[in-house]
Amino acid sequence: MHEHTELELAIRSERHAVLVGDGVPLEVKTVLDNSAGEFVFSVNAFALDAQESVLWLPEERNNAMQILVELTEIDGSNSEPADRWRIYHGDPTDNNWVSAKPIAVRFGSLIADGSDIELANPLAPNEPALCKEFNSDRQRLGKLATAFDARSSGDGLLVGVDPMGIDIRTRFDIVRLPFGERVTEGKAASRHIHNLLDELADRV
Repeated sequence: MHEHTELELAIRSERHAVLVGDGVPLEVKTVLDNSAGEFVFSVNAFALDAQESVLWLPEERNNAMQILVELTEIDGSNSEPADRWRIYHGDPTDNNWVSAKPIAVRFGSLIADGSDIELANPLAPNEPALCKEFNSDRQRLGKLATAFDARSSGDGLLVGVDPMGIDIRTRFDIVRLPFGERVTEGKAASRHIHNLLDELADRV
């Protein structure tokens, strides 16, 4: 697998992170802005004044991904990415919102410029229709999430579709299911989701 693809897959597979601003850690939950390919999340006000900000995925530890980011404050009350965050995670605990542009990424021995990793979502125009289509059977989505992560239970809600896979929101957490290949066309994404449902959901 090309290293940039591996980094993209790792980034898209994680929604929990720790933002370290000038050495001070803050747990955050993230989404990716479909258009800009930047992280979006709510933060405590002190994070806005940091001179250096590093996002650790999923937490601050030796083998975690480290992403040097540039924070820009955004209006969370009038922002499509912030609304997408709420669909994923519910109500925020902080009222300060930022967009975090990846500047440099390090994951184990892999190092890359943030601009070399494609995080914008070419399936963004198809995402609402795909979510509406498959959310007509939330019980089956819940079974699909449980088949992939046994800690999950109950109904599921499809909240995100991107080239690498789908995100299902459950009572447990966001459950990530990969496609196994890059998909950039809506019909192909729909076919992959149907395949996942047929292969996994009916086993639970």
